[in-house]
Amino acid sequence: MDIDRLENTLLDHCYNMTILKTDAEQKKKDSVIDSLVAAVIRLKLPIEELIDCINDVNNDDVVNLDFFDNGGNLYNYINPKWTNFAKALYRQRCVGLGTPNAASGEGELMFIFLSHHITKPTKGDLKIRERKIELKGEKTRVMGKITGKEFRRRTLTLPEKYTITPNKSYKTNLDCVEIEKKKHRDYWNDELSDFSTTTKKEFINDYLKCIDNKDHNVDFVDLELLPKEIVKILYSEMVSDRNFDEFIILGDGTNAKVLSNDVEKFNEKVDNGTIEIKSDFFRVNQNRNIGWYID
Repeated sequence: MDIDRLENTLLDHCYNMTILKTDAEQKKKDSVIDSLVAAVIRLKLPIEELIDCINDVNNDDVVNLDFFDNGGNLYNYINPKWTNFAKALYRQRCVGLGTPNAASGEGELMFIFLSHHITKPTKGDLKIRERKIELKGEKTRVMGKITGKEFRRRTLTLPEKYTITPNKSYKTNLDCVEIEKKKHRDYWNDELSDFSTTTKKEFINDYLKCIDNKDHNVDFVDLELLPKEIVKILYSEMVSDRNFDEFIILGDGTNAKVLSNDVEKFNEKVDNGTIEIKSDFFRVNQNRNIGWYID
């Protein structure tokens, strides 16, 4: 394969798609082109077929934008001629597209390489016409605005208020109020067993308030329901903190979920099981923000 010709073909397309500017730093150009060359070589795609693909891109005949409304299997919205190339591009995470020293997410390079309608904005993942899109691959987290250390500090006000004993964190042996963790559920069910239903609801409300400084209309006492409520709060926090129109969980690309910035619709999907609640990301002795994995 003529590598110089391959790189020049890819570079010209990147200029045409505004993926790169002609005056971009060479390091950025090299990073993007290296990722594209890797996809082409791994697939053993002849240059002539690459040029054929670029022609289809220019004719708007590769990506069906209905995907961003419907979700589902991404590859059902890719021209079958280029499904394998799209899959090879999907895996590429390119430093040249992301913020300094941070790689772009899965799928970003693929989308902006294969459609003129999809661009990479200065802030955020993708822009499709006027819609701002956040893309998440596998192991998606919704994130809060406070750190694990701050959350621990806030929740440690509850034992004194309610005259209860905090649990011990498994790894650090620190005093904590980790009612969100399944491994501490039996402990907290015992600790709260003497509470009236009203007091339990007040306690859960105060715990949730530690996340966002807001009161919540708690109407449950079963701690197994707590993760869903936490995820709803975290998503609301994320919507208020970030400027996006859609939040897309790509996963591996075969069962993508399209979420809007409408918190109520998100909550419905949590309640009906469309959004699956996975494990927590509450690191109570770290300065990383709290979060929760969803699928």
